[in-house]
Amino acid sequence: MASVTTTDGISTTLGQYSGITASTIESLLQADTSYTARTKAQTQITTIKSQQTAWGDVKSRLANFLTDIQALESDDAFKTKVATTSDSSIATISGTSDADEGTHSLVVNQLATNTKVVGSQVSTDKDTALGISGTLTLKSSTSSTDDSSSTSVDIAISDTDSLDDVVDKINAQTKTSGVKASLVDNHLVLAEKDAGAKTLAVSADSDSVLSSLGISSDETTTTTGQAAKFELDGVSVERNTNSVSDAIDGVTINLAKVSSDNVTLSLTNDTSKAVSAVKTLVSQYNSLMSLISDDLDVGDPSSSDNTQGTLVGDSELTRLQSQLSSLMTSASTNGTTLNASKLGITITDNDGTVGFDEDTFKKQLASDPDAVKNFFYQSTKSVTGTTTSESGYAATLGTLANSYLSDTSANKGVIAVKLAGYTSTISNLNDQIDKFTSALEAKKDHYVDIYTRLDTAMMKAETQLSYVTSLTSSSSSSSNS
Repeated sequence: MASVTTTDGISTTLGQYSGITASTIESLLQADTSYTARTKAQTQITTIKSQQTAWGDVKSRLANFLTDIQALESDDAFKTKVATTSDSSIATISGTSDADEGTHSLVVNQLATNTKVVGSQVSTDKDTALGISGTLTLKSSTSSTDDSSSTSVDIAISDTDSLDDVVDKINAQTKTSGVKASLVDNHLVLAEKDAGAKTLAVSADSDSVLSSLGISSDETTTTTGQAAKFELDGVSVERNTNSVSDAIDGVTINLAKVSSDNVTLSLTNDTSKAVSAVKTLVSQYNSLMSLISDDLDVGDPSSSDNTQGTLVGDSELTRLQSQLSSLMTSASTNGTTLNASKLGITITDNDGTVGFDEDTFKKQLASDPDAVKNFFYQSTKSVTGTTTSESGYAATLGTLANSYLSDTSANKGVIAVKLAGYTSTISNLNDQIDKFTSALEAKKDHYVDIYTRLDTAMMKAETQLSYVTSLTSSSSSSSNS
């Protein structure tokens, strides 16, 4: 009896005598409890994986929502300044979140300049060794009624140093000396790094050092620096810089040109960032809640082909839905007279969709930007600068979101625990499936062995019967003859 093996490992000749074929064995296996249990476990894995994916989508949407919440915890959302100037060629203004809104008048009488010493042109190529050695001394002095100080730095020069090497050595000491060097058409230029009326004296222990560098006393041109002088809101101010950041708290005024004309500089709060941040938050909230509603949808239980949401009946997701809905339209004032409704954040339909009235929000923001900022977020810091407590609309929503999203070794949030549980369950079910599969393989081998033996026995019996029949037939023929 020739044997051909099928893909499921069962011979195609099985059942040739007994009638028990591979399909018969498959039917026997499908009726086995291990087969039923394995099918159930496989179905469970499919369901759990879809739930795992659904929670992953909620996690992603909730993370986006948290990002939008955190945008409302920043001063930049409420106190970013719009800067304007009547003539930017003369001066401009900018401000930090701490700067107050305001308009200022400015007249620039004098720009700050740096003291500068320019040497004569050196004929030696800038990369060629000068062949001199000695010590170059740079002495920077400031003398005024408010400040009197001097700094002296020695620069060691060797005979292998080129003009470029000398420049590099001077600049290596700039932090200490306050002097910066450069080469302009092989002229050595020494300049005070900071503006103001400073004196820069250049000397050396050898005249050859100065002459080789083109900075001996009769070869240099010296320009003494000066302070910036301007009138700000009628007050005369003098600073050793053209970028003045200490005249008004949080404000920087950049002087660009001397002019007798009065320049108007203004800072106003940029409401567009706050409006955009709240608008984005509301949009993301509605998107998140729509996803949650779809996942929890019970469908139509009376329908024979009812389709339910992937996470229908999930208590953690139901709790998240309820908490988000409650907090999003919270009446919490956080020490202000404001609440979500007064800022234009309200429920607009029976589905719980939240709307945002920009005009209402803008009016409150224009009226009292600090109160609006404090409604959304306030923090208390210790003397060391560490945040000790946070409160407000955004902080409360952020705490809720973090309780679901946190995934650290020390703090596993609801979603992290949920997803880990799904992974563990799937792993356990796969172990069970492997055991059920092994048991079914063993039973299949057992059935194949039994019915193969039965086929073999029936084949032998048929052979023996044919032999006996042939003997009987032969004997009968002999008797008749």
